[in-house]
Amino acid sequence: MKLSVFLLIALLLALVFTNPNEAEFRVHMQQKYGIAGSLSLKVASIFSAGTSSGVYRENYFLFSRFYIGGDGILPRADLAWGVAGKFFDIDEDEAAKKGGRENSTRF
Repeated sequence: MKLSVFLLIALLLALVFTNPNEAEFRVHMQQKYGIAGSLSLKVASIFSAGTSSGVYRENYFLFSRFYIGGDGILPRADLAWGVAGKFFDIDEDEAAKKGGRENSTRF
């Protein structure tokens, strides 16, 4: 019992310490998408309100969600989840389908 509790605590601590930040997300975007990824983040920072960097992070301690927009001109667009130093891209089309928008009627 004590060993399983210790392993669970060790796993939670490992997730907390490997939770990626905004700088790591920027590097991920540059590596995955190249110059287009870097330019898209620059454009987001230009159109964001205030002095923000354009990329926002919702920190849930064990994992994070990265998004752009939601302030100023750009609408919010979720980009990726970050956990254990890895990034998992969010596909907006698939998220909309799971949200029930695939059966909406268009006029």
